[in-house]
Amino acid sequence: MRIAVIGAGIMGSNHARVLSKMKNVDIAISDVNRARVDEVANTFDIGSVYDDHTRMLKDGADGVIVAVPSNIHRNIFDECIDAGVPVLVEKPMAENLADAVGMIEKAQGSGVPFTVGHVERFNPVVSKIKSIIGELGDIYLVNTVRAGPFPKRLYGMRGGVLVDLAVHDVDIIEHLLGNIEEVYSQIIRSGAQEIYAKALLRIGKINGSSEFSWVSPKRTRTIEIYGTNGMLRGDYYQQILQFYENPDSIDMPASSNLFEDILLRGNISEGKLINYPIKKDEPLKLELQNFIDTIKGREEFLVKPQEALDALKVTLSILESGKNGKPVTVR
Repeated sequence: MRIAVIGAGIMGSNHARVLSKMKNVDIAISDVNRARVDEVANTFDIGSVYDDHTRMLKDGADGVIVAVPSNIHRNIFDECIDAGVPVLVEKPMAENLADAVGMIEKAQGSGVPFTVGHVERFNPVVSKIKSIIGELGDIYLVNTVRAGPFPKRLYGMRGGVLVDLAVHDVDIIEHLLGNIEEVYSQIIRSGAQEIYAKALLRIGKINGSSEFSWVSPKRTRTIEIYGTNGMLRGDYYQQILQFYENPDSIDMPASSNLFEDILLRGNISEGKLINYPIKKDEPLKLELQNFIDTIKGREEFLVKPQEALDALKVTLSILESGKNGKPVTVR
């Protein structure tokens, strides 16, 4: 199978690295920066190297990965669809909703399948939470933190921490718990870029918060989901999942008002700590395997384009709320 990678930056290089270790995969890679693409090709022993992605597409591919800056996703994506090649486009799928909707409509009209690189969806921690989330009982709260140092490569770019990081946690929350309906956020900026955001979320009857930061020297990627039976805490970076049991849930009466009748009456205590076994694996490898297996007809794309559009819509709503200082209804 021949997989073409458009873009030899950090993500394009990572895709090339993982693909180079996969059996029966032939890689082609292109970038307008010839020195950079040659460097990546030499590092991962890639023989098909281009400085023109259009010529690379004409030479044929079974699948293509679009790993260029998000502001040019739409144009390159359209070329790939016109070439009839299944596409994996890196997150965020576009910089704005109009482009994202246009991409979905173009792919639907052509019948060419595509997916979006929400790589954290493939994290073994997320997969495990999805399989056991029913054990939490009635869920009432979710908190996420995604923080780390300022990525120097993005300094001065149009996008800030929200477009870079928020789409991950928004996608995971909606994947696990349902649609985010309302957001309210505060934002800290450096010039035109947002470098820190704290968002309050409403997901049906579930409350939530998410923190996104480029101002922390510590890399943090965590999620906590609270239910009547206890709390799940996942660390995406370490790939650790723990369950903190609430033994009081055994004696909790049935209630139509979880917050008033149960939580505020103190029916929460510290119980057993359970460490769930996690089979650690690189999410990007799992994502690319899903991409290849779907092209071959063995699977379906785990991340659907509409889900990526929804994540982008919520992320832009968080940005809007931070600008206006008011809650924003997403749906």
